Amino acid sequence: MLPPYLYALWSIRPAAEGASVAAVEATASLRNVIYGEMLHIAAVCNVLNSLGTTPDFARYLMRYPSPLPGHVTRGRYAFRVGLASLSARSLDTFLKIERPQFDAPDLPGPHDQPWITLGAFYQSVIDQLKRLPASAFGKGAQMPARENPAPGRLPAVVDAASAALALAVVIDQGEGHKPPKPSAGDADNSFELDDDHEVAHYYQFQTLAGYFAARQIRPATDLFPLVSDPNAQHFSPAQQAANQAFNRRYSELIDSLQASFASPTPTAFGAPSALMRALTHAAAVLRQAGDVPGTRRMAGPTFEYLPTSGRH
Repeated sequence: MLPPYLYALWSIRPAAEGASVAAVEATASLRNVIYGEMLHIAAVCNVLNSLGTTPDFARYLMRYPSPLPGHVTRGRYAFRVGLASLSARSLDTFLKIERPQFDAPDLPGPHDQPWITLGAFYQSVIDQLKRLPASAFGKGAQMPARENPAPGRLPAVVDAASAALALAVVIDQGEGHKPPKPSAGDADNSFELDDDHEVAHYYQFQTLAGYFAARQIRPATDLFPLVSDPNAQHFSPAQQAANQAFNRRYSELIDSLQASFASPTPTAFGAPSALMRALTHAAAVLRQAGDVPGTRRMAGPTFEYLPTSGRH
């Protein structure tokens, strides 16, 4: 789920350009979430590798806007994920992505399809993994704990129990824990912490939504006015070239992650980290190419994967 979060992050002006304290805190919060998502990728890939299944990053990439893969597409819990500046509206989408299972008690059980919450989806996977024989695990290399890209645990997956532990990290850091009944006169916020003492993504997004509700983040001075759901066909020639350069770097990052997790020694640092930094620069170059023709909005990257033959 990195592209929507990165797009929102890149819409925040730096403190050197007059961003408010709340906007600077939003930058730190989104970066924390993004690093957490990288840990989640590593945890899921460790599970897949242990089962002898090589992750296929390019095959399952999302195009924006669209529903989450496998998520319900009708009814009150349906929504689409797009690319947009940080706003109350985009944060509402982020809260729906990280919606806790306990926040929607009328949802069907975790084995029903399609899924509605990520927690229910991962719990369904955990339940299925527990039914596998011991011989199903231990068939692929693991990213070691020292390569952990974020705060939190990155267990080696060798059996069903360690697979469940790895996926539980994803649930804990994403949606957090069920709130306890408050005591009279007390404000117990312990439910905001996952098992690694990190505020869950859901609650971080709630805090940022509160900044907008209280007008502590001022779009006119705190945010770059990025176009929503960018379409390169609407860009100027210079913007199209900059967007193509971004997509080349993005494609290289996807291929780098693919190569890393398919290797005998998976790593998170090195080439993938360098390419993440290159993406930030490429997005800034695109943003500085001026307004999208016919609008007062800056161009943002389209996050399109380019096959190797299309990167020249």
